[in-house]
Amino acid sequence: MSSSLSAKKQIHKSLLTKTLLVFFIFVSSTFFIHMSFGATGERDASCHVLEISEHCDLSGIGHLVYGDLIVGGVLALFFHHLAHKNQVRIDKIISSNEDHRLKRKDFAVFHLKSQVTAMLFNLGRIKKTAEFYNAAVKSDYHPLTLEEKERTWKIRTLNERIKFEEEKLGRLLDVVRSTLVGAQDVLEPEVVMQTDGVITFVGEMVIEEQQDGMMEFVKYAVSKKKVLYLLEKLKSYSATMHTFKKVEENIEKELSASVYPNAT
Repeated sequence: MSSSLSAKKQIHKSLLTKTLLVFFIFVSSTFFIHMSFGATGERDASCHVLEISEHCDLSGIGHLVYGDLIVGGVLALFFHHLAHKNQVRIDKIISSNEDHRLKRKDFAVFHLKSQVTAMLFNLGRIKKTAEFYNAAVKSDYHPLTLEEKERTWKIRTLNERIKFEEEKLGRLLDVVRSTLVGAQDVLEPEVVMQTDGVITFVGEMVIEEQQDGMMEFVKYAVSKKKVLYLLEKLKSYSATMHTFKKVEENIEKELSASVYPNAT
């Protein structure tokens, strides 16, 4: 908002300077022209330089005072009127653009908030499904029985479910990335960098199958903290002030300690 106000002030100063410059050039040029014509013409010495009568010709300065200054003043007022109308039109455009920018920002934050919430929910589903899968792998069974068939069916179904949720998470990350790209000109650089970092980190997560057949959701705890931190940041946005509140520093320290446990 402050940038738009400073831009308006600069435009006001520019228009006023141009108007005064045009007026000065007009008066200066006509002054020298009339002075030169007045110097070459014959004029009664008894006539006052500003006298207006039948037997006295109007002098160059008289032309300047009675004619050009008045005309110049009228032109200056006319130019100022046009400049004022143009300035009002520019102010409306600037105000409209600023309102549009703030609406885009509100819209982007709202969508990012819902998409990050869906991302957090999806991560929880993957984690829970992996736990069900591991429980099925560890379950006791008797070979060549209906119990084994049910166990095999459950493991295959849960494995397919994990892959489905992973693909769903990938599509969700693409949607968040598209929203971020479309709104990076209205969001603060800090928010853009944080969101992009979380997207990149979560996108690199994988579920690894261990030698014992178990599924391990690598870096789930850190990913969840990162997503929660980003969600907290988005929730701190005020739609009336169009600004983000500062997130508690202890959350950042806790997150950094989780990501870099060996850092000093």
